[in-house]
Amino acid sequence: MDFFSNNSRQQQVRNVLEKYNLYFRNLSEKGKLKFVKRVLSFEKEMAVIGKGIAITDDMRLILYSYITQLTFGLKDYFLSGYDYINVYPDSFSLKNKDEFNDGVTYNNKIIGISWKKFSEGHLLVGDGENLFFYQLGSALVQTLKNGATFDQHFGSYLDNWFDVFIKESNGKSHVLNIIGNDNELDYVFAKLVEIFFEKPLSFQEEMPNTFAHLCLLLNQNPLQIDQDYDYKMEFFNTENLIYNLPKKVKKTYKYNSSHWSYYLPLLSGILLFIFRYHIIEHVIINWTEIFTIIFVVSIFTSPILYKKVQEKSIYFNLLEFWIINLLGFVPIGFLLVVTAGLWINFNPQLTIHEIENIDINEIKTRRRGIHIESFTFYFKDNFLNDYPMARTIDIDHNEMYQNVQLPAQMKLTICKGIAGFDIILNKQIITNEHTGY
Repeated sequence: MDFFSNNSRQQQVRNVLEKYNLYFRNLSEKGKLKFVKRVLSFEKEMAVIGKGIAITDDMRLILYSYITQLTFGLKDYFLSGYDYINVYPDSFSLKNKDEFNDGVTYNNKIIGISWKKFSEGHLLVGDGENLFFYQLGSALVQTLKNGATFDQHFGSYLDNWFDVFIKESNGKSHVLNIIGNDNELDYVFAKLVEIFFEKPLSFQEEMPNTFAHLCLLLNQNPLQIDQDYDYKMEFFNTENLIYNLPKKVKKTYKYNSSHWSYYLPLLSGILLFIFRYHIIEHVIINWTEIFTIIFVVSIFTSPILYKKVQEKSIYFNLLEFWIINLLGFVPIGFLLVVTAGLWINFNPQLTIHEIENIDINEIKTRRRGIHIESFTFYFKDNFLNDYPMARTIDIDHNEMYQNVQLPAQMKLTICKGIAGFDIILNKQIITNEHTGY
């Protein structure tokens, strides 16, 4: 079946890639369709701009094919934040600088390349050097540093892969094409990406661990030519690997600019508002006790939980996590458990208390005059003296309570909630004239 027969642009792209990209030629029909679609996606997202050179359609597609090749195994394959590829006819100088470059990757927006140098690297397949792969490798790492949208698998495993490289290269004076003692992550990754696609077999023979883990990192294996370069752990003789390949990459958030837990204090504030106006009058607890419990629990749980979340690299330090725990995790958990006591409770008991006094809590509105908000009751036996909210009834329709006269009693149905706090399931005012709530 020809996947490209009904789309002329896809067929044009395929024709160019068949001619100029060996990686593409080795793909199955299904793999070629995926590759072409991604090239067309880059065509919409990134502009190739000639700087003193005319850009042809073939040139543009060849450059897009390199990006597609690098990120072919990744789910999120865009170089987020990079919008332009500037192409120069030969070596070029940057603004206000005298030195000339064959390639440059800015922190965002632009990747610059010498077409002459790129063409030489493109034609000399297998020499282990390819300037554009180097620039693209630098850009891929930079997307993580920018906190932009990136492949979570790649972002979660990059540091682990680099640790493998450091360990395997320790004590070696010369490793592949790595020059000197420069062990910066950006540089090492970019240089090894060149070799990964140009000389994969030599790479594997000299640094089997680094190669295997780079296959995992990029989720592709350039030696699996007949299987669409799929990464499969079974391909590697794990007995020869000093550093074992994990069966699954653990998700971390080191390079993420935000995490969903950072928004928990906002949710906590919303729940506190709901608790204040709809729940607290049913729970025998006051605000001092609530805040004390939340503070103490956050102090004790933060060090324990931080050890578990450290491997996720979500928080920079214990203080940051404690603040999120104090304002987010603990109050939300506490409020949910306490509120659940309204439905999950046990050991109900009925108590009756003489009402000694009633405070009318009123608010004034400009248009309607005085509006009664709630009644707070005081009992002769001082029951619930420290819990004014538990002695308060919010009034939605206050007419039925305006004529409550003393003497009166309040009948309370109290039980234990699942959090251990006493829950008031029902409040009932008993007078000669009115019984209700």
